[in-house]
Amino acid sequence: MPRILCARFEHLGLLAAWRRHPELQAEAVVVGGAPVLRLPVLAASAAAQAAGVRPGQPLRQAQQLCPTAVFVDLDVEAADRLREAALGELCAVVPSVEMGDELAYADLSGHHAQHPGEAAWAAAAARALTRGLGVAPAVGVAGSRFTAWMAARVSTPRHVRRVRPGEEAAFLAPLPTGLLPVDAAILARLGTLGLDCLGAVAALSPADLGRQFGADAGLAVHRFARGEDEAPVTPATAPRTLVERRVIEGGAADRELLSRCAERACADLGGRLRERGLSAGRLGLVLEGEAGPVAAGTRVPPAPAGSAAEIWAAVLGLLGALDPTGPVTGLRLEVGELSTASGRQVELWRRGDAERDAVAHAVARLQDRFGTETVVRPRLTLDPGDLPERRFSWEPAAPLVQVGR
Repeated sequence: MPRILCARFEHLGLLAAWRRHPELQAEAVVVGGAPVLRLPVLAASAAAQAAGVRPGQPLRQAQQLCPTAVFVDLDVEAADRLREAALGELCAVVPSVEMGDELAYADLSGHHAQHPGEAAWAAAAARALTRGLGVAPAVGVAGSRFTAWMAARVSTPRHVRRVRPGEEAAFLAPLPTGLLPVDAAILARLGTLGLDCLGAVAALSPADLGRQFGADAGLAVHRFARGEDEAPVTPATAPRTLVERRVIEGGAADRELLSRCAERACADLGGRLRERGLSAGRLGLVLEGEAGPVAAGTRVPPAPAGSAAEIWAAVLGLLGALDPTGPVTGLRLEVGELSTASGRQVELWRRGDAERDAVAHAVARLQDRFGTETVVRPRLTLDPGDLPERRFSWEPAAPLVQVGR
């Protein structure tokens, strides 16, 4: 039997604005940009909503409704960092997670060894989201996605509203039909028929609703009203990149200090990859100065890097190849081309795969330490002749580091 958790929280853009400007938490805040722009409102704080501001309204209308509101731009990078943090925390508790800007869904079907019982598991998921977002969400748990969303709507922060199996229809019955996730024309028609609550819609047969809206739409409305929709949780895909940044107070040109700073960034980034079960196919390192980047380089590891040790081995080579043009005040490490790390243990089925990866990493370390010219690659010759030593030709291995300014 499916059990779905829905967590409701403030828009990630609003949370990012509050983190940047904590003094605005009690003020009317509108996220979307300056009122002179012809853009819609993305999010509004409770004080702004009390004045009538709603997401989707033009920014100029929001200014007319709430002249004292503070208008801020959407910080996409900060919102993405919040999403990644919340997703990482939640995925450590629930394996199947879907993350949005204001809602998160998780599949609680089955059991969890560390959290016996659904109530304890849901509470653990709520605590995980609180750690990732910095605010407590309102959580609902039910047997369907729509009912879980409704339970989260009536819940409050730091509380979990659970709808037990078989009680979905009774829970939804008094709620207004305007909450149904269906076409606006269907909602208007339901109002015309005098069906003002979900219980009245659920009391009709699918055939009656089918005659009004068509067979498919009528059946969908009936299932929503009874809490029997079968919309699944769509698991979140792996992020395209992960970034760790370190600030060096006062600036530095010492290689040893840069190496220690990069090693700490590799340890944190490797931990994030391990928690999510990901591996990186590309690494980038940027050394920042007061006026911008002073050196940058990218590298494709010989095999996907999924641990701190593998990332550090590649970054060490990047550090040796970079020549900063000035004092370094910051270090940014980025990994990309992320993929699931499950499948790297294929040596259980195909002999030699792990050994080949180990050889590739060893070759990369030799290149970093002694130079690319010390590693050569054998190639079969077309006409070896009679002499055994002519069977192979030896070519320099291509360098793995790409350096830029």
